[in-house]
Amino acid sequence: MKKIIIGLVFLLSVTLSYAQNSLQKASPESVGMSSERLERLDEQMHEFVDNGQLSAVHSAIIRKGKLVHWDTYGHEDVDSADQLKDNTIWRIYSMTKPIVSVAAMMLYEQGHFQLNDPLHKYIPEMKDLNVHVGGGKVEKAKRSIRIVDIFRHTSGIGYGWSGGYVDSLYAGTDRRSMETIEGLVKGLSKLPLYSEPGDHWRYGLSTDVLGYLVEVLSGQPLDEYLQEHIFTPLMMTDTHFEIPDSKDDRFITNYTTDRETGKLKVIDAPSFSPYCKEVTFFSGGGGLASTAEDYLRFCQMLIRGGELEGERLLSPKTIELMTQDHSAHSAHHGGPVVMPTNGTGFGLGFAVTKNLADTNLTGSLGSYGWGGAAGTYFRIDPEEDLILLFMIQLMPYNQLKAQEKFHTMVYQSIVD
Repeated sequence: MKKIIIGLVFLLSVTLSYAQNSLQKASPESVGMSSERLERLDEQMHEFVDNGQLSAVHSAIIRKGKLVHWDTYGHEDVDSADQLKDNTIWRIYSMTKPIVSVAAMMLYEQGHFQLNDPLHKYIPEMKDLNVHVGGGKVEKAKRSIRIVDIFRHTSGIGYGWSGGYVDSLYAGTDRRSMETIEGLVKGLSKLPLYSEPGDHWRYGLSTDVLGYLVEVLSGQPLDEYLQEHIFTPLMMTDTHFEIPDSKDDRFITNYTTDRETGKLKVIDAPSFSPYCKEVTFFSGGGGLASTAEDYLRFCQMLIRGGELEGERLLSPKTIELMTQDHSAHSAHHGGPVVMPTNGTGFGLGFAVTKNLADTNLTGSLGSYGWGGAAGTYFRIDPEEDLILLFMIQLMPYNQLKAQEKFHTMVYQSIVD
């Protein structure tokens, strides 16, 4: 009975929610997918919730421009048993990076910079940087960071996650207390790079620096620029750095797994979340919260070559450039996110599949996407005309392999 009621709510909510943006709901069979096989996906994802491993899961699939799957299951908050909503707001963390990369490429199209320009041409503090050469010794870097480096994470800037000498210096700077991304960039300019710019791939604060570059070039704070040039044109009405008071009741609680009990433990909730207080630090690398519907609209713009419902953000050729592997000559250089490896490279804001067999996942060459620190995940597959989106809130999440299961269960549903 519960599943029937949820299904009726789903049909009503899809009709209301998606009427405004002309996204058509269709049967899976009409676009070469199997309803029966998609039920397997729901069963697998619901099991995580029923077993107490996740509080909630929201999954969505668009194929050939049609919404063929939309499933919400679980609770926004386990203790209060608030039911998950179609418009629940999720912390998307690093899924902010593709949005900020698009913002920067819009300025690129307007002639504000070239990818090979030195970063210090626009941000003088990033000139004459030092680089760690081993054993706690630093020297002047031989090369400057280029703008392409902060798109593809080859800048030599990291996150301070690995426990080495440079990590200890990162740990010694209280980045979270900084009020602006300008302050972050000035702080980073005083730290040594992990490696020479362009030599290695290391996941880090590069996209936060890119967000500051957007501010410098546009003359607008990052939140205002994103609102005016991306969120408003795409009707992404629920994507924010700071959750408005009127939307607190739709903001989901974030969890971790208690090591002793194995049960979910609250680490961030609307009642005390930084997202629900005044935000002045607009992290281009991980600061946004959003809904499934909003992020689907962003993905639709990408798969349609930069345009959605008459609003063009980018040229198809720019999207093509962004979704190529720009990391082919940059080996991994530490940190917990290992790339380029296992058939996956990195473009200008996205991971890109370059060797399907090496990924050990179903999919297509040229598919691209990224994820967030609380387990959110999206993938765009131009060959299959497919968008898949997965929302959870758990840190860490890798132990469940939920993203991999979701990914597999989507592709096993394609039958044409």
